[in-house]
Amino acid sequence: MKVKDPGMLRRWRRQENLSQEQLGFLVKRSQTTIHLLETGRMTRLSEDLALALAVRLKRPWNELFELEDEERLGRRTDSGARPSPPQEPGSVSAPDGSQA
Repeated sequence: MKVKDPGMLRRWRRQENLSQEQLGFLVKRSQTTIHLLETGRMTRLSEDLALALAVRLKRPWNELFELEDEERLGRRTDSGARPSPPQEPGSVSAPDGSQA
């Protein structure tokens, strides 16, 4: 994920009357991490951190952050894929799905 607008992240933190150090503590990260996100010098962050920040800043996550292209592709389901048939305990499937 990435920050949409680093300045917005700073404004929302200040609106909640939190220092960078306090917000870092609440989301289990360092003050330096918060600083890097707010200045745009840290461009990527985990989904867990994005969600934790959104909760602590009382904002919807998609207002502050956006998915990167790889993340969007990974979230799509492949409608053409067939699920594997259920197997009986102890049975082995061949690569083509037939019982070996």
